[in-house]
This record gives sequence, structure tokens and C-alpha cells, in this order.
Amino acid sequence: MKGLSSWVAAVALLAAPAAQAQDETIVLRPSGNWTADYGEDYCRLIRTFSDGQREFSLVLQRLQPGAQVQLMVVGEGMRPFRGADQIGYQFLPTGSQGKARYARSETADGKSYVTFAPVTLAPPPAFAPPARGTTPAPPPMYSRAQEQETARGITGFMLTEGLVSPVRVETGSLGAPIEALQACADDLLTVWGLDAEKHKTMTVPPIMNPNPTGVLPQGTMPFREFRKISGGLSEFRPLIGEVRLLIGADGKVTDCAIYSPSLSQSRNGRICSLARERASFQPARDAAGQPMASLWMGSPMFLGPPPRGSAESQMAWYVPEQRQIPIPDLPAPVIGGVPPGSFGSAPSGF
Repeated sequence: MKGLSSWVAAVALLAAPAAQAQDETIVLRPSGNWTADYGEDYCRLIRTFSDGQREFSLVLQRLQPGAQVQLMVVGEGMRPFRGADQIGYQFLPTGSQGKARYARSETADGKSYVTFAPVTLAPPPAFAPPARGTTPAPPPMYSRAQEQETARGITGFMLTEGLVSPVRVETGSLGAPIEALQACADDLLTVWGLDAEKHKTMTVPPIMNPNPTGVLPQGTMPFREFRKISGGLSEFRPLIGEVRLLIGADGKVTDCAIYSPSLSQSRNGRICSLARERASFQPARDAAGQPMASLWMGSPMFLGPPPRGSAESQMAWYVPEQRQIPIPDLPAPVIGGVPPGSFGSAPSGF
């Protein structure tokens, strides 16, 4: 018994320093203004944070109008455990919280680059899967006003579970940055030839019609090469980012683009060719319930052959814009690297 007690005491002494080290929160504060990096298919806001010793740049990214925001971190300050595949987060002081999958890589100049799966600032509206044999009903639409109100009350965020040391980032109110991202995303719609004003009051997003063999039939893409992530590192070469389809008021695909492609040009062309040929949608609806042109954007996995004999198969054809993220067993979408000029943009004034 004495030997067992001594062993327990020794383990406690060994564990105490590790636990103490893990509790030492790294606090990062702004060391510059937000800067804007807006492209033809993305909106980014970038700001540098530091604790006097470490420095990293936080990137807020949006690829289309909607509730999702993607966080990217470039630089020092965040050290995931080797075996962690998710990182816990919470918006401060009392905002939404959860766990996000992530992927790690490096920028061209050797800086650590962590990309998180998209998150929402406020908890998404409740959405119940349809009963078997019934037509899915659209979920509550994204509310710009609600997102702005939530963002104004956020003053930072905590990164906790999955890290060697917790990290607190004191951003200040996110009201102005989120408002800027909303405006930029509206501009993207205009660039793509869509009516941004109609989208502000859109009542139903495009809904994909079932295709028994998939928009991308078996063999079109190497779906089997998708793997889980281990220790935050992807076990495979990222295949593709997001597929963006423009949908006419008649429900037909009018244009196709692939964001952050990593397949061959011929494979990307084949994907878009099949999407134009085989995908059809129930069109989006405006405030008056009339059909309108809009877009669908999501993982290519949603365009593959549907799963058989499961409740999820009924949802395979309907990917609401607030939920267009890879399924849990896929890694977070990896942007191919922050463009060289991203961190030299002019301050955006907030």
C-alpha cells in the first residue's frame, strides 16, 4: 500500500507542472489595424496580434453571403497537441462555442498557417431533418441584422481544447469587421452577375434536385482519397476547395467555378462540365416568392453519388447555404496559401 501511495504521489508531482503549463493562457492584443484583401471570389480581413514576444495574423474570410466565417491564423502563438484533430473555441465574453476541425500548413516564407473549418458567430437556427419520404423544408434564412448585433457584442475569442496552452485573442468589437465582410460578399454577388439587393430578402435558397447516380458519377473524382485528419495534418493531398454554381431563375446551372483548385485542369473542367449537364435545382425565391437567380456553393462530396438507405440520403440533395461545409470526416478546406500581398493592404479604417 505504501508503494502504491508513493507511486500515486510521484505521478501527481509529474502531472502538476504539465497541467500548470497548459493553464498559462497566451493573451494576444492588436498591434495594428484591420486591413482588407478583397478578390473576385473571396473577402478577407487581416489583423496582427501580439503578446510582446509572439505575433500572429488573424484572417477572417467569407466566400459568399451567409453566416459562415472562416478563421485562419498565420504566425506564432498557437501550438496544437500532436494528436489533436479539433480545437475548442468560444467567442467572448459569452458568445457561441464549439469545436472546429483544422488543417496546418506553411506559407511561402515558412510561417505556420492554420485553417479552421467555417464557424458561425451566433448559434445557427434549429433545423430538423425531414421525415423519411417527405420533401425537406428550407431552414430559417441567414439574418444579416442578427449577425451584426451578435458581432457588436463580441470582443474576442478563446482557443482552448487541443492546444498546449490556451490562447485568448482580444479583437475588440467585431461589429465593424463583420459589416465590412457583409458588404464585400454583396459585391461578390454583383461581380458574379447576381442581384445583391434581392439576395438580402431572399426567402428560399436553391435546392438541388435528386440525381440517382450523382451529379458527379462514380469514377469522376477520386473520392476514396479523402481521409480523416490526424494531429491537425491532412493525410492526403487536398483535392479541391469549393464548387460554386450559378443557378438561373429556371433552375439550370449557368456557370461553374472551383475555388482553390488542386486537381488537374482537365479534372476541374470535367467537374464543371458535368455540373452544367447533370445538375438542376429548384430555383431560389425572392421576397415575393418568385424565382430568382442565385448560387449554390459547397464541397464536391455533395455532388457525388448519394448514400443509400439512410436518413442522410434524403438530405444529400439539399445543402442550405448556412451548412455548406465538409462532412465531419473531411479536413477543413485548405486555402493554397495567403497571397504575397495580403498583409500589405491599406488599413480599412477600423
